[in-house]
Amino acid sequence: MANITKKPNGTFLIRVSNGMKNGKQDLVSTIYKPPVGSTPAMAKKSAEKYAVLFEELVHSGGYEKKQAVSKELRSRRRMTIEQFVHGHYYPSIQKHLSPTTCRTYELIIDSLILPSFGRVELEDVDSTHIQTFVDFLSTPEASAKGEQGLSPASVKRYSTVFSSIINEAWKQKFIDTNPIGKNYIHYPKIVQPQLEAYSDDEVEQLMEALENEDIRTRALLTLAVTTGMRRGELVGLMWDDIDFDKQIITISRSVYKPKGEEQRIKSTKSVSSNRTVYIPDSCSRVLYELKIQQASDKRHSQGLWVDSGFVFTDKYGKNISLYAPTRICAEVQAKYGLRHLKLHGLRHTCGSLMVDSHRIDIHIVGNQNGVTNLSHILKLPQNSISGIPCWLACKACEIPQRHCGRWAIRVLGVCSK
Repeated sequence: MANITKKPNGTFLIRVSNGMKNGKQDLVSTIYKPPVGSTPAMAKKSAEKYAVLFEELVHSGGYEKKQAVSKELRSRRRMTIEQFVHGHYYPSIQKHLSPTTCRTYELIIDSLILPSFGRVELEDVDSTHIQTFVDFLSTPEASAKGEQGLSPASVKRYSTVFSSIINEAWKQKFIDTNPIGKNYIHYPKIVQPQLEAYSDDEVEQLMEALENEDIRTRALLTLAVTTGMRRGELVGLMWDDIDFDKQIITISRSVYKPKGEEQRIKSTKSVSSNRTVYIPDSCSRVLYELKIQQASDKRHSQGLWVDSGFVFTDKYGKNISLYAPTRICAEVQAKYGLRHLKLHGLRHTCGSLMVDSHRIDIHIVGNQNGVTNLSHILKLPQNSISGIPCWLACKACEIPQRHCGRWAIRVLGVCSK
């Protein structure tokens, strides 16, 4: 039977025997506080009822389980950031982030976050830790060059990694509340640079230059500038992805290369990156010509041909390097005196030509390029042209027609069909 002792402060000490342990009686105790306003008689009666319930809990084993859970919760909350990162955070992000992104996160965490905050316990973390980290990233000590702090964009990106650790701890119930969600962090102002792209005249020059190049180069860069495909998407493109009858390409995979490892295939960057893009007659013809060239290469390969199924291969059918498109683009620009523009700039060029029509909804442009953040599209340079390639306009507004395949520019509001 429970032993009840009233204390001077009005609470009751309740003791219950939990059997014998190590030759001694194991007493379990708890403190009961009666409801406010209770008379002495009411307080005693309610304490007796609580004692009965407490005794049942102890004898059923429920009290020990409750104590074990409480101990586990205390242990989880007192876990340090470093312990959580290695034991729970890394395994979690590996399930939904690409290997390349995971390695980037690990580099940021291991080199910048853990050295300063690794020993901080999860229950002690608050927004000031994130703010301290943000302020540190803006100092020369945070930069490998040691001359100045990281750029505002890098500061925001790196601090997001720190925030994601705390968010994950909250999601996994290592902490009761998210200390970051309701607090404002002051970041350095980011000045968005204008995205570089070719003007319509430069695109004409590029297309004319490609007429003098081999079919592989011509197909690769024509596809890049007419579809806005990313480098990894171009390298990962397979013949089964192309429907020549409907003149569409289904983009569902990309190639990436982990540092020090062979390049690999993965699903595209995001859900929006899985998309169908339209191709003009000119692009369709050059791809078909490439397909014929591959068949010829196979016949003359003396049995060395590899049926990889990729669109862009070497002369033996093996998938080209992830870095080949960048090199090919730079070589063509240098050879014909074209303004140097990164390969990704051809993707921006595609979007810019569509936006400049002032008639194509940016959501359509975003879908064609696999972009969800439409602010990127709005930052594209205005080329001050009077129109866009006719195939872009007609395909985007879904008007079925055949095209001459050349980069004819239509007048605003007047289709060239």
